[in-house]
Amino acid sequence: VVAFGGRSIGDTLPKYINSPETVVYNKGYHLYGLNRLRDRKNISDIIIVEGYMDALALYQGGFKNVVASLGTALTKYQARLIKRYAKQVFIAYDGDIAGKSATIRGLELLEKEGCKPKVVLLPENTDPDDIIRHYGPQGFQNLLKEALALTDFKLSIAKAEVDMDTQEGKAAYAVRAS
Repeated sequence: VVAFGGRSIGDTLPKYINSPETVVYNKGYHLYGLNRLRDRKNISDIIIVEGYMDALALYQGGFKNVVASLGTALTKYQARLIKRYAKQVFIAYDGDIAGKSATIRGLELLEKEGCKPKVVLLPENTDPDDIIRHYGPQGFQNLLKEALALTDFKLSIAKAEVDMDTQEGKAAYAVRAS
Protein backbone atom coordinates (compact mmCIF):
# COMPACT_ATOMS: atom_id res chain seq x y z
CA VAL A 1 0.00 0.00 0.00
CA VAL A 2 1.43 3.37 -1.04
CA ALA A 3 -1.68 5.55 -0.75
CA PHE A 4 -5.40 5.62 -0.08
CA GLY A 5 -8.35 6.85 -2.08
CA GLY A 6 -11.99 7.31 -1.31
CA ARG A 7 -15.09 8.22 -3.31
CA SER A 8 -18.17 9.96 -1.99
CA ILE A 9 -21.50 8.22 -2.28
CA GLY A 10 -24.01 10.31 -4.20
CA ASP A 11 -23.36 13.85 -5.42
CA THR A 12 -21.37 15.04 -2.41
CA LEU A 13 -18.29 17.10 -3.25
CA PRO A 14 -15.44 16.50 -3.42
CA LYS A 15 -16.17 13.38 -5.41
CA TYR A 16 -12.77 11.82 -4.62
CA ILE A 17 -10.40 12.22 -1.70
CA ASN A 18 -6.93 10.81 -2.17
CA SER A 19 -3.72 10.66 -0.20
CA PRO A 20 -1.42 13.58 -0.86
CA GLU A 21 1.68 12.95 -2.91
CA THR A 22 4.74 12.01 -0.87
CA VAL A 23 8.25 10.71 -1.44
CA VAL A 24 6.78 7.19 -1.66
CA TYR A 25 3.60 8.06 -3.57
CA ASN A 26 3.53 10.09 -6.77
CA LYS A 27 0.48 9.13 -8.81
CA GLY A 28 2.32 9.65 -12.09
CA TYR A 29 4.58 6.72 -11.22
CA HIS A 30 1.88 4.23 -10.20
CA LEU A 31 -0.97 2.31 -11.79
CA TYR A 32 -3.89 1.18 -9.68
CA GLY A 33 -4.35 -2.58 -9.94
CA LEU A 34 -0.91 -3.34 -11.37
CA ASN A 35 -0.25 -5.66 -8.45
CA ARG A 36 -2.98 -7.99 -9.77
CA LEU A 37 -1.07 -8.44 -13.03
CA ARG A 38 2.26 -9.40 -11.48
CA ASP A 39 1.38 -13.06 -10.95
CA ARG A 40 -0.42 -13.52 -14.26
CA LYS A 41 1.35 -15.22 -17.15
CA ASN A 42 0.87 -14.57 -20.86
CA ILE A 43 -1.06 -11.31 -20.66
CA SER A 44 -1.95 -10.46 -24.25
CA ASP A 45 -3.32 -6.98 -23.57
CA ILE A 46 -4.04 -4.43 -20.88
CA ILE A 47 -7.04 -2.14 -20.48
CA ILE A 48 -6.24 1.23 -18.96
CA VAL A 49 -8.96 3.38 -17.39
CA GLU A 50 -8.95 6.70 -15.55
CA GLY A 51 -9.99 5.81 -12.03
CA TYR A 52 -10.03 3.01 -9.54
CA MET A 53 -13.84 2.70 -9.55
CA ASP A 54 -13.72 1.99 -13.30
CA ALA A 55 -10.94 -0.55 -12.73
CA LEU A 56 -12.91 -2.25 -9.97
CA ALA A 57 -16.09 -2.42 -12.08
CA LEU A 58 -14.27 -3.99 -15.02
CA TYR A 59 -12.42 -6.42 -12.75
CA GLN A 60 -15.71 -7.51 -11.18
CA GLY A 61 -17.09 -7.88 -14.71
CA GLY A 62 -14.39 -10.42 -15.53
CA PHE A 63 -11.74 -8.18 -17.10
CA LYS A 64 -8.69 -9.19 -15.04
CA ASN A 65 -6.20 -7.24 -17.19
CA VAL A 66 -7.25 -3.73 -16.13
CA VAL A 67 -5.29 -0.91 -14.49
CA ALA A 68 -6.11 2.72 -13.73
CA SER A 69 -3.86 5.70 -14.41
CA LEU A 70 -5.32 7.54 -11.40
CA GLY A 71 -6.55 10.42 -13.51
CA THR A 72 -6.47 11.32 -17.17
CA ALA A 73 -2.84 12.35 -17.42
CA LEU A 74 -1.03 9.15 -18.42
CA THR A 75 2.71 9.64 -17.89
CA LYS A 76 5.70 8.16 -19.67
CA TYR A 77 6.55 6.29 -16.46
CA GLN A 78 3.12 4.65 -16.44
CA ALA A 79 3.48 3.82 -20.15
CA ARG A 80 6.80 2.10 -19.40
CA LEU A 81 5.18 0.07 -16.61
CA ILE A 82 2.41 -1.03 -18.96
CA LYS A 83 4.88 -2.09 -21.65
CA ARG A 84 6.52 -4.51 -19.20
CA TYR A 85 3.30 -6.54 -19.14
CA ALA A 86 1.80 -6.25 -22.62
CA LYS A 87 2.32 -4.48 -25.91
CA GLN A 88 -1.38 -4.29 -26.84
CA VAL A 89 -3.09 -1.59 -24.76
CA PHE A 90 -6.73 -0.51 -24.81
CA ILE A 91 -7.41 2.98 -23.47
CA ALA A 92 -10.93 3.19 -22.08
CA TYR A 93 -10.99 6.72 -20.69
CA ASP A 94 -14.27 8.47 -19.95
CA GLY A 95 -16.41 9.61 -22.88
CA ASP A 96 -16.20 13.29 -21.87
CA ILE A 97 -14.06 16.08 -23.35
CA ALA A 98 -11.27 15.65 -20.79
CA GLY A 99 -11.17 11.91 -21.41
CA LYS A 100 -10.99 12.31 -25.18
CA SER A 101 -8.14 14.81 -25.12
CA ALA A 102 -6.25 12.71 -22.56
CA THR A 103 -6.77 9.67 -24.79
CA ILE A 104 -4.82 11.24 -27.65
CA ARG A 105 -1.92 12.16 -25.35
CA GLY A 106 -1.98 8.68 -23.83
CA LEU A 107 -2.04 6.98 -27.22
CA GLU A 108 0.98 8.95 -28.38
CA LEU A 109 2.92 8.18 -25.19
CA LEU A 110 2.15 4.48 -25.45
CA GLU A 111 3.14 4.41 -29.09
CA LYS A 112 6.48 6.14 -28.29
CA GLU A 113 7.16 3.44 -25.69
CA GLY A 114 6.62 0.69 -28.27
CA CYS A 115 3.07 -0.34 -27.38
CA LYS A 116 0.21 -0.93 -29.80
CA PRO A 117 -2.53 1.28 -28.38
CA LYS A 118 -6.20 1.24 -29.32
CA VAL A 119 -9.10 3.38 -28.14
CA VAL A 120 -12.27 1.98 -26.67
CA LEU A 121 -14.94 4.48 -27.76
CA LEU A 122 -17.34 5.06 -24.90
CA PRO A 123 -20.65 6.82 -25.46
CA GLU A 124 -20.70 10.53 -24.64
CA ASN A 125 -20.45 11.29 -20.91
CA THR A 126 -20.10 7.66 -19.83
CA ASP A 127 -17.29 5.73 -18.20
CA PRO A 128 -16.45 2.01 -18.05
CA ASP A 129 -18.32 1.65 -14.75
CA ASP A 130 -21.49 2.97 -16.46
CA ILE A 131 -21.09 0.48 -19.31
CA ILE A 132 -20.73 -2.47 -16.93
CA ARG A 133 -23.73 -1.37 -14.84
CA HIS A 134 -26.05 -0.70 -17.80
CA TYR A 135 -24.91 -3.20 -20.44
CA GLY A 136 -22.94 -5.80 -18.50
CA PRO A 137 -19.56 -7.29 -19.35
CA GLN A 138 -20.73 -8.21 -22.86
CA GLY A 139 -21.48 -4.54 -23.56
CA PHE A 140 -17.92 -3.60 -22.69
CA GLN A 141 -16.56 -6.58 -24.64
CA ASN A 142 -18.44 -5.30 -27.71
CA LEU A 143 -16.75 -1.91 -27.31
CA LEU A 144 -13.34 -3.61 -27.05
CA LYS A 145 -13.97 -5.41 -30.35
CA GLU A 146 -14.61 -2.04 -32.05
CA ALA A 147 -11.55 -0.28 -30.58
CA LEU A 148 -9.73 2.11 -32.94
CA ALA A 149 -6.03 2.48 -33.63
CA LEU A 150 -4.41 5.90 -33.03
CA THR A 151 -4.69 7.12 -36.63
CA ASP A 152 -8.30 6.00 -36.96
CA PHE A 153 -9.18 7.69 -33.66
CA LYS A 154 -7.58 10.99 -34.73
CA LEU A 155 -9.40 10.84 -38.07
CA SER A 156 -12.74 10.22 -36.35
CA ILE A 157 -12.20 13.27 -34.13
CA ALA A 158 -11.19 15.43 -37.09
CA LYS A 159 -14.27 14.30 -39.01
CA ALA A 160 -16.60 15.00 -36.08
CA GLU A 161 -15.32 18.59 -35.84
CA VAL A 162 -16.34 19.58 -39.38
CA ASP A 163 -19.46 19.58 -41.54
CA MET A 164 -18.81 16.84 -44.10
CA ASP A 165 -21.86 17.91 -46.12
CA THR A 166 -20.07 21.02 -47.38
CA GLN A 167 -17.00 21.50 -49.56
CA GLU A 168 -15.47 23.74 -46.88
CA GLY A 169 -15.98 21.01 -44.28
CA LYS A 170 -14.42 18.38 -46.51
CA ALA A 171 -11.46 20.67 -47.19
CA ALA A 172 -11.04 21.35 -43.45
CA TYR A 173 -11.15 17.60 -42.81
CA ALA A 174 -8.47 16.99 -45.46
CA VAL A 175 -6.21 19.56 -43.78
CA ARG A 176 -6.76 18.14 -40.30
CA ALA A 177 -6.28 14.57 -41.51
CA SER A 178 -2.91 15.29 -43.10
